[in-house]
Amino acid sequence: MSTILTLPGHSPGAKPIEIAKKKTEDVKEQIAVAGAELHLTNTILENDLPASQKQGDVGKAIEQNQATEEKVNQAAEELAEVTDQLDQEVAHRHRLEAELARRTGSSYGR
Repeated sequence: MSTILTLPGHSPGAKPIEIAKKKTEDVKEQIAVAGAELHLTNTILENDLPASQKQGDVGKAIEQNQATEEKVNQAAEELAEVTDQLDQEVAHRHRLEAELARRTGSSYGR
């Protein structure tokens, strides 16, 4: 028997793997936006601050911000891979459910 959940913001009857896929897509988008915002901030700091103001703690903060941008971009790439894997798993599951329904004459999992 298939587990079917109804959670706020998700279609009735959504399966846990489909909910997880949707959540990864949402988080991937949020991380991509955060990465773009960090990049914009870093570009402004690099281009608009005079070299004399990029010393000491400010210079360290700029470096740390750039390192954070790289980590966020790496996390976005890894999350995109997870999302792709979930897409493949959902498609595989649908094929299996369709085959099961065909063999049993039921509408399994739908």
